[in-house]
Amino acid sequence: MLLVLTGAGDELQGMKKGIMELADAVIVNKADGLNEQTAKKTKEEYKRILHFLQPATKGWQTAAMTSSAIQNKGIDEIWKTISAFESLTKDSGIFEERRRLQTKEWLNDIIIDQLQANFFHNPAIKNLLPKVENEVISGNRPVASGVEELFKAFFEAKE
Repeated sequence: MLLVLTGAGDELQGMKKGIMELADAVIVNKADGLNEQTAKKTKEEYKRILHFLQPATKGWQTAAMTSSAIQNKGIDEIWKTISAFESLTKDSGIFEERRRLQTKEWLNDIIIDQLQANFFHNPAIKNLLPKVENEVISGNRPVASGVEELFKAFFEAKE
C-alpha cells in the first residue's frame, strides 16, 4: 500500500522511483478541507497511471482511493480493499509464497549483517584494514589481492 499526499510531488516521485509498480493500492491521504478537490484529482491521475502499469500482484487490479482520517472518509473502502487483497492472496497461495520469500530474505540479511559485524570487529581486521585500504586506494595493490589478505587474516584469527 502506497500512501501519498497531494502537492508533495509524490505523483512524479512515485513513478520516478518505481514505487508505484510495487504497490497493491494507492491511498491519497488528507482528502479533506481545502485539499479535498486536489486529492480527488490526484486519485484520478493515479488511476490513469495505474491503468498502464502491470499490477504488482497477479490477479489483482491496483486500486487508487482517497482518505481522510479527520473526517473518517475512505477508511471503510481501504479496509475492504485490504480484506479483498488478503483473501485473494491467501486463496491463490501468493500470501504464503511471499512469506517464504520474506523469511528467506530475512535469513540472508541477518547472515550478511552478522558476517559484516564479525569481520569488521575482528581485531586482526581492524589492525590490517587501514593498510590494505591505503594500498588499494593508492593503486599499489589490486582489490582482489587486498580482499584475499583480509580474509586470510580473518580466518587465521578465528582458528
